[in-house]
Amino acid sequence: MSHVDGMVVDAAFDYIERNCRLIAAVVAAAVGYFVLAATTISLTSDGRNHATVWPADAVVLALLLNAPRRHWPAILMAGWLGNLVANGVTRGWMIGLVLYGAINMGQVLLAAHCIRRGGSVANLLADMRMVGRFILWAGLIAPVVGATVGSLASLLNYGEPFGPSFVRWFASNALGLLIFTPFLKALFDGSYGRCFAGKTKAQRAEAAALLLVHAAMAGLVFWQSRLPILFLPFSSLLLLSFRLGRLGTQIGVMLVAVIGAVAGLHDAGAMNLIHEDVVFQAVFFQGYLAVMLATTLPVAAIVSSRSDALASLAEREETLRIIMAHSPDVILSFDSEGFCRWADGPLRECLGVGAADIVGRSLPDIAACTNDALVDMHDAAKIDMAAQPMAEFTPLLQPAITLEASLRILEQDGLPMGTVMTIRDVSSRKANEIAMSKLAETDDLTGVLNRAGFRRLLKLALDDRHRATSLALVDVDHFKSVNDSYGHQVGDVVLTEIARRLRAGTREADVVGRLGGDEFAILFRCDIATARAACERIAQSIARDAVWQKGSLSVFSSISCGLAEFHPGMTRDQFFDTADMALYEVKRAGRNGVQTAA
Repeated sequence: MSHVDGMVVDAAFDYIERNCRLIAAVVAAAVGYFVLAATTISLTSDGRNHATVWPADAVVLALLLNAPRRHWPAILMAGWLGNLVANGVTRGWMIGLVLYGAINMGQVLLAAHCIRRGGSVANLLADMRMVGRFILWAGLIAPVVGATVGSLASLLNYGEPFGPSFVRWFASNALGLLIFTPFLKALFDGSYGRCFAGKTKAQRAEAAALLLVHAAMAGLVFWQSRLPILFLPFSSLLLLSFRLGRLGTQIGVMLVAVIGAVAGLHDAGAMNLIHEDVVFQAVFFQGYLAVMLATTLPVAAIVSSRSDALASLAEREETLRIIMAHSPDVILSFDSEGFCRWADGPLRECLGVGAADIVGRSLPDIAACTNDALVDMHDAAKIDMAAQPMAEFTPLLQPAITLEASLRILEQDGLPMGTVMTIRDVSSRKANEIAMSKLAETDDLTGVLNRAGFRRLLKLALDDRHRATSLALVDVDHFKSVNDSYGHQVGDVVLTEIARRLRAGTREADVVGRLGGDEFAILFRCDIATARAACERIAQSIARDAVWQKGSLSVFSSISCGLAEFHPGMTRDQFFDTADMALYEVKRAGRNGVQTAA
């Protein structure tokens, strides 16, 4: 099959699927409306006035809220057809039925349009704002408009008084939409199926048991006429709201409405304790259902919102856990007393300990097996809570790595609630920094320190007053003649070789540097006598053996060295000047020697 053929087949299946959904919605609107309308009229109406509760419109409203707007005309037409047939079968055929159907579809269209215009309608009980929007349009404005037009139609068709007809139309339609729409919408969009599939066997058994208890409670209330216990279903309904959420609330209210209505038809239940006519009892039952809705819908919205928030929080926590499991950073959380609440990340790789070794322990205890820098950083943060102190340290159990820690105080109303510490391995970065620093301070020709590097280490040495320090300034004798006779390439080789011999003649604690051209310097961490002996050995090694040789051609060289010892009170410049004066004396005496400053 070619690519074009595949696209055609996919488009065909897409078209069929869309039309299948539309056909299913149209059938549900027509059949569902007819069944509910015919049943309701037969059971709760005398054939001329309005039914006690009118759930049929909820079928169409639920389908409209679930469907794209382009499907609305077909769904409304199917609902109107169901209305026409139901009224014709139960009340007899007359031209006014066409108008009743149009009124019902009009109020449903108004409610659907205004509810959808306010935003997402995925969950009618998602939060208090959504519940308010749903009650306003489906339970108030749309039924008022429909009741006004419908009662006028009843007045003209049947001679029914406008006032009572308006009240009954409004109450029956408002209650029908409010009670049945959330349930039917969830049923049509698959929410109940997904909820059932997502529960364990134990959770399904619990849900079934709660619904049975609630149904039994409603049956107890409405199928006995001795005790006025209309309050009982509220307790079981609230339990449904808290345990099953909005879906349980929707079924619970609907069960009360159906059981109460059926019981009323059989002259049974608590409504018979009201010694008034049937119309008054029906209005009272409508008010009872309205109070139940007003009580439970906000609770369901709060529970649903809380459930969604908990689900979102759980999802974020799982995402955070996955991120932390693969994060290169260690994160430690401490409470306001300084005890670790949780720890995550590569703990063992960075600190040499696991989460079980840290969680529940105080920061000083953790620092004892890691590094005291953590405590110092925490103390600094307590002094200035706005600061975010950082520290580099080497953990005691992982001496081969360097870590960087940062800390932040968590505040609420200006009071510290705890701290979060982030630790990351910066060994590679630190090694690169050291390498770059070393490269910046290294003479690229000879490999010894350059002027900047040598002066930095000299300053550090002079700050350490506990050890003797001596300085040797070294010049290569007659180096210009080497360059002139043999060229700069040979001259570079000579300088490199002399630098090698300078380093070979010094200890690891001593520092060799090239100050520029043919000028070198040696920093000795010893007294001047020891330094002089080292310089004399170095001078002999340079003068004794050729510093460059190629075949029978050899280049010999020598050095002049001036030595000075650092004394308290001397500045760095004075130290250099003293050594330079000693070097001048060597050169004046004929070079190739070592001179100590007087």
